[in-house]
Amino acid sequence: MNAIHLALALAILLVNFAGLAWLVERCLPSADRQIARAVGVLAVCLPLFFIEHFAGLGSLKALWPLTTLAALAVLGRRLWDPEYLKDEWPFVLPLLFAFGWRWGYPNIDANSEHLTDLYFISNYLAGDTLPPPDRWLPGYRFDVYYGFLHYAVALLGRWLGVGAGLAMNLGEAVVFGLLGSLGWSVASRWLHKTAPRLLLVTALVAGGTGIAPLLALLYPGDPTAQMWANTRLAGLYDQQLTTPLGQALFPKAVPPGFEPPDLPLETPSYLLYLGDVHPPIGGFVLLFFTLALLARIERPQQEGEDARPLLAWLGATLLLPLAVNTWILPMQVLLVAGWAAYRWRGRQPLHPRWLAAGAVLAGMLLYPFLSRFAPNALGTPLLLTAPLDHTPWRQGLAIWWPVLWLVLLALLQGHRQRLAWWSACGVVALWLLSEFVTVDDPNGGRFQRFNTVLKWWSWLYPAALVWLGTLQLAAPQRWRRWLAAVPLLAVSLYLVPQANYWKHTPRPHAGRLQGDGWLRSDSAHRAILNWLRAAPQGLVLESVERGAYGPSSAFALHAGHPSVAGWPEHVAQWRGNPAFIAERTQLIRELYQGQRPDAAAWLKGLGVEYIVWSRFDSGAGPQALAQLKQQLANDYAWIPLWSNGAEEFGVFKRLPS
Repeated sequence: MNAIHLALALAILLVNFAGLAWLVERCLPSADRQIARAVGVLAVCLPLFFIEHFAGLGSLKALWPLTTLAALAVLGRRLWDPEYLKDEWPFVLPLLFAFGWRWGYPNIDANSEHLTDLYFISNYLAGDTLPPPDRWLPGYRFDVYYGFLHYAVALLGRWLGVGAGLAMNLGEAVVFGLLGSLGWSVASRWLHKTAPRLLLVTALVAGGTGIAPLLALLYPGDPTAQMWANTRLAGLYDQQLTTPLGQALFPKAVPPGFEPPDLPLETPSYLLYLGDVHPPIGGFVLLFFTLALLARIERPQQEGEDARPLLAWLGATLLLPLAVNTWILPMQVLLVAGWAAYRWRGRQPLHPRWLAAGAVLAGMLLYPFLSRFAPNALGTPLLLTAPLDHTPWRQGLAIWWPVLWLVLLALLQGHRQRLAWWSACGVVALWLLSEFVTVDDPNGGRFQRFNTVLKWWSWLYPAALVWLGTLQLAAPQRWRRWLAAVPLLAVSLYLVPQANYWKHTPRPHAGRLQGDGWLRSDSAHRAILNWLRAAPQGLVLESVERGAYGPSSAFALHAGHPSVAGWPEHVAQWRGNPAFIAERTQLIRELYQGQRPDAAAWLKGLGVEYIVWSRFDSGAGPQALAQLKQQLANDYAWIPLWSNGAEEFGVFKRLPS
């Protein structure tokens, strides 16, 4: 039954996205199918994001039958036309690739940022007036994070009428479909053959970094290390090398006591492996939407094609990072500004009024969001990178050599190929910016540059790879085309560790795209989760053993309830580290140890309806549960949902006043 449901959901998605793209193509003839689809998504999500800051629209599940019938009507016979459908494959294939990963490893658990992303999406899922109530901090509004991606994924869930977990896994597949299709759009402007286009999209969606060809040799027999080392080589996995080859390539020649800087570069494929629906993947889509627009403007399909509507959308991309992934705003502005300088120097039409109009319209639509988000944003000044924080040359070369290879090919062409030469200079300038300028966030020590390179390198790397790779694969000289294919093939070898990971890593919860399989596999936790899903909406308390990356709030989020506390370290950082969050966390820990005689009064004051006692709390021992039963007896009823001898798990439910 679950498989049938997923198949129907996929069919509904594909039909609706095809219909949306067709409608936009009719209204925007200067756009290809892939750009039209992305424009359609933005044209739906941005106005709704604006409107719902004034009035939440609630559930939208009554719409999907209407939109599906409308999509079927406008598509008509095109659904069976091979010529029409071939332009859908650049979207469908990356979507299915991502869906396959989510099908195999669907858990939304305490690993990575899974529960954080589920929390973000859950905030928007009810369709409340924005900013929505904060489901990790009762009484507050969620206005401290750039959540447009999560809003869009929640909108997908509201439209389909599914829970946050399924929306998150389906949403990630759709995001990768958009990313791959926009990469295809970029490649298609210069390349007419399928093979080089496919190579570029593979490098974008499934490729790794320059270390990809060596991963199996550096970390033999360890698929997980191979997956992580692709992005976390510099400063982390280079310190764990035990093979002679690895130690020869990356010797640990550092001063005693010195911790090398941790310099991560997250590729789209790595984020897909993690299962995170985090702002960077929204930033990737926005980046390749920008590149697809630039490619279409530079290489129009027909002579005299009106590019002004595309320039308006290009102008909108200048401000969209504020809501999608604020970290990439400087890079996005420099990208568009660099292209504008290239056009100006070449005396090519720029139509600045259309650029400005797009930026102004985007600013107006984002203004309600910014009016709440901007005052709460953390201050992050810029500073020059300290000498010891610079990238070690060995690790930097190992990661970046594919981009450097393409940069050199482009520079060697000289001014004869202006676009390639300017693009290569732009890539070098942006890389130097990321190397010599650091965003001074709350991190320090070996993590001083962590967020700067995590956001800026991860943005620059795929852009440089695909854009420069496309221009070089389109070169008239065969030898140049073969040389351009080398780095693209090299990063695509990251498919080998992915295949090894798939082959050797169990998939006990495959197909459970709701993401709760890790909870349901334990009979006690399944009983608690099912009970909470059937219970009326109410505030849930769960234990908080860790400040982050623990199971706290998992039951509440997967059951669709707000939580008293999620990951307090995250919440405190977003809120400017107020003292009450640490105090509340300590009170919760004391309560679960049975050390709060005033527990009932405190819980009632917060408005707590349900208190979970699960296997995660068994370390406190049965005596803590007995103490808690006694302390809460007058105000909360204990509902045992699973027992085995001395073990007992269940939920406390608040009694009527």
